[in-house]
Amino acid sequence: MLKLLHQSIDYVEQHLHLPIEIDDIARSAMSSKYHFQRMFHAVTGVTVTQYVRSRRLTLAAQELAGTDCKVIDVALKYGYESPAAFTKAFQRMHGVTPLAAKKMNAKLKAFPRISFQIQVKGGTEMNYRIVEEIGSTVIGKSVTIRKDAYKEVPEFVEGIWRNGVHDQINELVGRPAGSLLYGYSFNFDEDGSKQYLMGAELPTGKQIPDEFSILPVPNQTYAVFDSREMIPDDADIGLEILNIWKRIYSEWFPSVSFEQVEGPCIEKYYWVDDTHQESICEVWIPVRKK
Repeated sequence: MLKLLHQSIDYVEQHLHLPIEIDDIARSAMSSKYHFQRMFHAVTGVTVTQYVRSRRLTLAAQELAGTDCKVIDVALKYGYESPAAFTKAFQRMHGVTPLAAKKMNAKLKAFPRISFQIQVKGGTEMNYRIVEEIGSTVIGKSVTIRKDAYKEVPEFVEGIWRNGVHDQINELVGRPAGSLLYGYSFNFDEDGSKQYLMGAELPTGKQIPDEFSILPVPNQTYAVFDSREMIPDDADIGLEILNIWKRIYSEWFPSVSFEQVEGPCIEKYYWVDDTHQESICEVWIPVRKK
């Protein structure tokens, strides 16, 4: 897997001055486009699109700095159709215009080439099971996660607990108040944004108010990870769930013959007992054999 990830970076670096399609980058890593994008983002913290753009603007700045290169020539070389579009992107990254970058002593930013290395972990095993799940229709409340899922999702979940929406959903689907909803991540975009919905399965024939969202979940094969088997008993459950996601992409996927397929990822939450003092979580990721 490390070799394949390095191959994908090699491909990007060799084509920064040419048109680049994500399908071709994924193919260089022998992965599907969908799996590669999710894997790359989870492991590196940036999307494939962001990486390509940042590397192009880094090289563009190097060519402009203290030289007589024409801005329009550099813009066209790195895939920008107009000087205006190039200037906007350049200034967003470097904080100065391309013309200013041509002057001596201009402060510029560099986004280095990514490299992947083996990192020895603590040796904590990752137990999982493969499940065939029948499709369903889910009702819930959704939000667009634009930048930091590890911050925005907990804020959203806490918000619907406080404003009563959580139990409105429980009431609509016929579940007791305080029952834990499931979290669904879907509609992943190339810019790293996605939709996140907290909800529950909708009973057949049930009508719902317009302010709630409907999510069809297809028949799917899932890899399922149980938080009880992956985190210490005294850990902060909320923070450790986020670490489980990171471990799945950085440790589990690179070591197995499965890849992620398009479809909602699910966090299934359950109360440990009737006291509602402690919950557990299962992470469900749609997969297929490579």
